[in-house]
Amino acid sequence: MSTQNTKRLIQNSILLLIVIALVFFIATRKQEQGKTYATLYDKAIGDNANEIVIHFEENDDVILKNSKGIWKVVKPEEFIADKRRVQQLFTLLSENAESSYDLKDKDLARYGLDKERLSISFNGVKYIFGKLNPVARKRFIRKGDKMYLVDETVSGLMQMGVEGFRPQPLPELKPATEE
Repeated sequence: MSTQNTKRLIQNSILLLIVIALVFFIATRKQEQGKTYATLYDKAIGDNANEIVIHFEENDDVILKNSKGIWKVVKPEEFIADKRRVQQLFTLLSENAESSYDLKDKDLARYGLDKERLSISFNGVKYIFGKLNPVARKRFIRKGDKMYLVDETVSGLMQMGVEGFRPQPLPELKPATEE
């Protein structure tokens, strides 16, 4: 076998190994993407939520009600709620609960779930927010007798209280200037 043939054989072997590695990577990647996690949605909420109650220990409870597709804040004041902010609340129900644990024999204070400091209810189904897990950067949330670890984006909005749901004016568009 000549040196040129040996080089080609080595190159082809390396290319074959690269192709095998890529196929393996793609196959395992598809399996990971196919994983399904439980969400925080609860059948008791039903197909349409009509009432949302937000409790934050430093503010008055905020109660939102849906009337013919329009969400209104009814307590502690009355006004039509900002639609985008209400939609943001509903993202919690579709968040992936990557981990869930039974609360039996758990030290709830360790997870910030011993007291109801921050919570939200959709049609009476309550979600109590606990501490943020510093390693996973996900929040502990209690629903019934289970605790979930969830990547959520609504706690900041909930802590704003009623002010978080006031209609926000659209930014003013300025006409383009000609150069």
